[in-house]
Amino acid sequence: MDLLNLVDKLESMATASGKFPGTRKIMIEQDKLLELVDQMRLGIPRDVVEAEELMARREAIINQSLLDARRIKSSAEEEGRNKVHDSEIVSQAHKKAEEMVMEAQEQADGIVMDAQKKAHRLMQDAQSFADQRFEEANQYAHETLYHLEMHLSTVLNSVRRGLDSLEDSTTKAA
Repeated sequence: MDLLNLVDKLESMATASGKFPGTRKIMIEQDKLLELVDQMRLGIPRDVVEAEELMARREAIINQSLLDARRIKSSAEEEGRNKVHDSEIVSQAHKKAEEMVMEAQEQADGIVMDAQKKAHRLMQDAQSFADQRFEEANQYAHETLYHLEMHLSTVLNSVRRGLDSLEDSTTKAA
């Protein structure tokens, strides 16, 4: 499952969750949320692997371009030697071959740079996404525990008042 599907699943979970009355806060089952966060963490490496595969493909294209350029240069040099021994034709052939090699190298450098930028951006996006989801999960846990603490405090105060009332009534009866 790719990261975008996991994000859609998180959004669906958030919109389908029960809401606290009078607030914009929602309740999400902790197990489901943690399972989704784990799936997201597992999804990140796939995106990084895809970026690395893209870089490997770009590297293969670069290598093939360099081989083609060298082959063309060799072919041009041999053809120049075979056809004419005139120094001007040979010079032009060398120049053309060098231009082709330089052009192929520039194209290869551009492809590598693009692939590196994309891989870096993908890694940053994945890290940012994971950090944001982790922070949201921590915020939700904090809010839930705070509300639970407030509720327990209210219940404990009620119990204390009941015990105090019982103690007062047994003291007055005796």
